[in-house]
Amino acid sequence: MLYEKRGLQYPFGLEWSPPEAVPHEVSDGVFWLRMPLPFQLDHINLWLLRDGEHWVIVDTGLYGDACEQAWEQVFSSLMRPEQVSRILVTHHHPDHMGLASWLQEKCACQVHISRPEFDFYYHLRTRDLDAYAVRAGQSMREAGVDEKTSLGYIRAFGKVNKAKTLSADDCEFLGDGAELEIGGRHWRAVSGSGHSPYHLCWYCEELKLFIGGDQALPRISSNVSVFVDSPDSNPLKSWLASCEKLQREIAPDTLVLPAHQEPFVGIGTRMQHLIDGHAKQLDGLRKSLQEPKTALQACDKMFRVKLDDVDRLLAMGETQSHINYLQALGEVKDTLGEDGMRRYKLVTV
Repeated sequence: MLYEKRGLQYPFGLEWSPPEAVPHEVSDGVFWLRMPLPFQLDHINLWLLRDGEHWVIVDTGLYGDACEQAWEQVFSSLMRPEQVSRILVTHHHPDHMGLASWLQEKCACQVHISRPEFDFYYHLRTRDLDAYAVRAGQSMREAGVDEKTSLGYIRAFGKVNKAKTLSADDCEFLGDGAELEIGGRHWRAVSGSGHSPYHLCWYCEELKLFIGGDQALPRISSNVSVFVDSPDSNPLKSWLASCEKLQREIAPDTLVLPAHQEPFVGIGTRMQHLIDGHAKQLDGLRKSLQEPKTALQACDKMFRVKLDDVDRLLAMGETQSHINYLQALGEVKDTLGEDGMRRYKLVTV
């Protein structure tokens, strides 16, 4: 039954999904594959594209036994590993790329990804963790985070799993506008950024399908954060530009296949939801920064819910992205106090 909510249509219903590791055909030769995640957001949607006698995988799932076992179930039912001709990775985040090296070895095929995503993935897996801890500790102190909490954050985000690290030789690098013929149909890469450096979505105009990764989710907003590795970046500017780009380039009657939650129609409407949501957050931040605040204090005003340590760190990164956006506009200035904390204040005219 077609379900509609907030201007979006859900052809498969709201909050319905196929059982884990059981592919469900959503269009001719295009299958929805749900995999488990051990987080509050407890799943990821992967996509399988039939290509004649071969298959193309879009995103891989999280490194670990649960997703490996799910893939083994798929390989014993729908396809064999040797039938996989390509692995497309939308971006470097571990729920999307975590099993890329495992699948690449098992299927003996290349991973297709953008070069900036690969470079950042490789940096995260090979960086000097001691140097990272020093940079992160300094950043946390400036944000107003106490030392004990800061150490917990650094341990949580500095971990590297035991998966083999992909090399550039394992990959083919693609960019915006790249085209692949899959199943006799053309799929075009559409790039976005802000959530990650150079996220690649895939658009088939003939099928009216758009594999949106984390760029187009129906009811949750992807995290748009400033991280220790790029403290002066302006990811929110990039994210908003990407939302506007998808409004221009993707037809409104396209079925969006997101990385989380359910397929939907109405991408232009959804992008406007996201744009409007960030505008509201920026307005709230402007009011909050009428008095000087650390990033942590501003975060607690922006996110008035109880968060665990990991979610709170992500919330701080998102708060910083909004601060940096206003700083780039000249609306906010910062000062570093004698206590080592950096405070932000709205510029008064």
